[in-house]
Amino acid sequence: MKKAITIKDIAEELGLSRNTVSKALNGQYVPNKTRELVLKKAQQMNYKSFNSELLKSKKYRILLLTGKPIFNMNFYLPLVNSLETYCFDNNYDFFGYTYKPDGNAFDKVATYIKNLNVDGIVAIECFEIEFIKKLLKLKLPTCFIDFAGHAFEIEDNFDLISSTDQKNVCDYIKSLITKYNFKYFSFVGDFRHCLSFHERYMGMLRGLGRCNLTHSTKDDILEDDKIFDYGNIELLKSKLKEFFRLPDCFVCCNDFVARKVATAIKELGYEIPKDTTIIGYDGVIESEEGDPKITTFYVDKTFLGEEAIRLLIGRIKNRNCPTRIMYIHSDLVERESTIK
Repeated sequence: MKKAITIKDIAEELGLSRNTVSKALNGQYVPNKTRELVLKKAQQMNYKSFNSELLKSKKYRILLLTGKPIFNMNFYLPLVNSLETYCFDNNYDFFGYTYKPDGNAFDKVATYIKNLNVDGIVAIECFEIEFIKKLLKLKLPTCFIDFAGHAFEIEDNFDLISSTDQKNVCDYIKSLITKYNFKYFSFVGDFRHCLSFHERYMGMLRGLGRCNLTHSTKDDILEDDKIFDYGNIELLKSKLKEFFRLPDCFVCCNDFVARKVATAIKELGYEIPKDTTIIGYDGVIESEEGDPKITTFYVDKTFLGEEAIRLLIGRIKNRNCPTRIMYIHSDLVERESTIK
């Protein structure tokens, strides 16, 4: 009887370790050349467990491009994990590169992309219009998770997925007005920072408009976040002291800012929700910790990441498809910060 071929036999033929051969045959990460070598040898030797689909399938090289370190940010941890898991499950190479937004940023990124022979890009915290324009000139399939506030200035085709649902914010503002007779609202955050912050701001304004309430930007804290630190409690307190009276509700650009605003308000001697109320966004851990727990809009970060990579793979396979923009629905989680 002919001896069955084993992983050990293939490893000895190629001069590789059994662990390396096993990884290549099971779709785990090994360098491309090594993987191809192992798969071809397994086919030649009629290895019984050889999966011919691995040899036929395209091994895409996916780059996660970020404009700031994100791996310690609660919103992005599950999102990035879902990207990585999807690539692993489909035998794609997955790389990460964080650039520093400066005059030489694009040249460094372009060199990195060329050296890696990247097939597609998922871009996070990439909001500089000129950088985006140059990036898209590379003609590589690109999917942005969130975007610059001026998305419609871009002419090249790309994909965009955002976690913001403007309608949900609008509807909740209307419900607070109806339920508690609120009249004065304040937005906290730089709505020019990105598309999602802008959409949240517009959701608040739409809710007020639907109830025939006027609004002035003097009631907001809209400082440029390049020069104003929204995480600085003392700075927030100084801004809050400028208010003639506290708004009925603070609508914050995300949960991180909402928690900081809550702390500043309490340090000024006010009670939440007795004296004012607070809304956050994203559904991250900051909304659950502390007193009070913050009302927020929960975003499924894992689903967001999975949809982003699916959009990207679709564009890799069909580079001529038009620009696609997808908004992911969020779920209201009402907590102590708005419940009277």
